[in-house]
Amino acid sequence: MAKLFNKTTNTAPSSPREILQNKYNSSRANLLLIIAFTVINIVLLFVDGSSYFLFSIFVPYFIAFIGMLLTGKLPQEVYEDGWDGLEFFNDTVLYVMLFFAAAILLVYLLSWIFSRKSRVGWLIFALVLFCIDTALLFLIQGIDFQTIIDIIFHIWVIVSLTSGIFAHFKLRKMPEEEPADEENGEATEETAPQSTPVLRIADLDAKCKVLLEAEKDGFVITYRRVKKVNELVINNVVYDEYEAIIESAHNLCAVVSNRTIEAGYDGLRSYIKVDGEIIAKKLRLI
Repeated sequence: MAKLFNKTTNTAPSSPREILQNKYNSSRANLLLIIAFTVINIVLLFVDGSSYFLFSIFVPYFIAFIGMLLTGKLPQEVYEDGWDGLEFFNDTVLYVMLFFAAAILLVYLLSWIFSRKSRVGWLIFALVLFCIDTALLFLIQGIDFQTIIDIIFHIWVIVSLTSGIFAHFKLRKMPEEEPADEENGEATEETAPQSTPVLRIADLDAKCKVLLEAEKDGFVITYRRVKKVNELVINNVVYDEYEAIIESAHNLCAVVSNRTIEAGYDGLRSYIKVDGEIIAKKLRLI
């Protein structure tokens, strides 16, 4: 999946440990995203019964939908065929159904919360729940033209969660990284990083989304998205880029005047680092 959507050029490689940690964080971010979209879908049932986001958990939405259906809360056109003379249940049934839907979402949310700090058992629990959710989607909805995209998204989420779990266990088997050799607190000439070549002058008139900006020691650092390309711009010069239709965790890096400058997305936040120190960060779920 990463090879299908991602393309980076001239990126200084992150450490294997950092790459694996980013995969784990990305899996957790995707879990939070599907929880958020499910809540939005349930709210939309009350506002507009015809709207639906695909990136969603099936079972809590389906429970809320049945509650709305049995209490006559859906748009009138839903009841045109085969519903003549049917007596709807009172609103208590809807409240009970919403309670069960909320309880399931709460379990997913707890899995996201407690999977922090590499507590992978909670992420495995969320994967098991989502596999059950996918199986029920198959059994209840079946496979047809209308549901195939929803099924594809379910499979994508399963792959994402599985990737994060495997990344965690690979991370546990890795030896601790040794600190770089230093002399009098400064890098020696032999270990001093080489300057990163310039990709191009930044197009300041291009339509873009600025993901994060910061200034430090004369460097004006901009992490931005132009169409489907994320750019690391330092003093109006592009040093690194990342191309993706759907973003996953990534790190852009450049060495300028013997300073290592990084910007990227760890699966939950955008960040900017200078010499390993985070100088700016911002929560970003999508």
